[in-house]
Amino acid sequence: MKRRLLLVDEDTASSSMLMQQLVDSQWVEVCGQASRIDQAWQMLQTIRPDLVLLGEIREAERGVISQQFRLAFPHLAFIAVCSPQDLMWEPFFRNLGIWVVTRPVQPGQIEALAMIPQSMGMTKPGEAHQPLSSQSNFSPATPIPLEQQLVAETRPEQAYSAGETRPKHLITVYGPKGGVGKTFLSRELAIYFSQQKKGEKKLRVLAVDLNLDLGTFATTLNLPRTPNLFTWVQEIDAQLHERVKRQGRDPLEIGVEEWQEYAAGVSLSPANIEKFTVTHVESGLQVLTSPRDIRHSFEIRNYHLYLILEALKQSTYDVIIIDTAPDTTDATIQALFFAEQVVMVGNPVVDSIENIQRLLKLLREAEYPEERIQVCMNRLQRKEMFTLDEIRAYFQLHPSKKIYPIPDDVEVKKSINTGAPMMLQQGRTAAKDAIETLGKALLPEESENAEGPSKNKAKERPALLRWLWG
Repeated sequence: MKRRLLLVDEDTASSSMLMQQLVDSQWVEVCGQASRIDQAWQMLQTIRPDLVLLGEIREAERGVISQQFRLAFPHLAFIAVCSPQDLMWEPFFRNLGIWVVTRPVQPGQIEALAMIPQSMGMTKPGEAHQPLSSQSNFSPATPIPLEQQLVAETRPEQAYSAGETRPKHLITVYGPKGGVGKTFLSRELAIYFSQQKKGEKKLRVLAVDLNLDLGTFATTLNLPRTPNLFTWVQEIDAQLHERVKRQGRDPLEIGVEEWQEYAAGVSLSPANIEKFTVTHVESGLQVLTSPRDIRHSFEIRNYHLYLILEALKQSTYDVIIIDTAPDTTDATIQALFFAEQVVMVGNPVVDSIENIQRLLKLLREAEYPEERIQVCMNRLQRKEMFTLDEIRAYFQLHPSKKIYPIPDDVEVKKSINTGAPMMLQQGRTAAKDAIETLGKALLPEESENAEGPSKNKAKERPALLRWLWG
């Protein structure tokens, strides 16, 4: 069945051209064209479209008007048309559940989005997610349709076949204080690793957002939030409930502790991981995103995370990098003990430094291997109140233990707002060089292979130190 599309745009010439291009479409039927908000409201009531394409409307802000439309017509899906200058708002639109395309709009883009089932796109306002404990019937999660893979997770050719087993690098990025740039650093390291090679093949890299409540890793790359980690959890629960039913028991009678016992007998196939990831096409990086709805995070239990992390360990990825929340919840603790290496991120300010010191003390008491930890000071200014030597002494680190500085850089904020990773941009900046230095320390063998034997690596460090200390 064709999806009915309403065009709302002051640029009537562009709308008419797109309407003509979609005349013979098998997936989309343009059912109306409006150039003003009052016209759009009237058409929504009379023709009942499935999709609304929002172009430029001077009298209204697209994010606001889409929410107003959705309150009155919850079934609607929205596509925002942005100029290249407006792409800085793409993460904002995506957070509102609005798809984004750029001008000039291609009919193939609209057809591809129209093929995605509405249920995969957004949660209807006012429709609370029904918790697992209140459901009486369970079925395995529906496989992700091919149409959605073409739009949201088009995958480049895989570097390695699924049958190969390779040693992998397991890295967790953590900071015990929010707002220090942890997710930014996770993104840049993941992109950097995805550009490295082992032999002639690029590394297979997976980024995992374990900030279950308020993770924004997908947003920083302008990626969709579906499928996500909760999609995987739903499939795990479907398997567990099916097992319970086969034993003649009612899933509603099972408590959390007993579910954990059932989960101990479950093994997830690493071959299925890609069903729940989205792909950053420009780099080939695959991302397992956090739930798009905060309420879904409440249903993710320890045993879910354990099963997922174990599946990741058995996967064929070369590098798995986990972005965590700035807390000490079970998810974060599991991520710390999952990792072979931990990047501890902070800022050179008192509260951030104190939190890292407290966390290091806690890990030492738990006999956590300190050699796994790499400390990173982000947003370092030329003249700071604390020197790196003073910070190292406060952390009670060995004098030979390096602290990796990431200098403050005006390009960082632009990179975050546009969703364009610095590690994919042309040219050199102090922050980009510093992130590359940290990446080489985390993956020294791959870095040496990428650089070749003739590369002189000793020249960059003095330049960075001169920038930092003047």
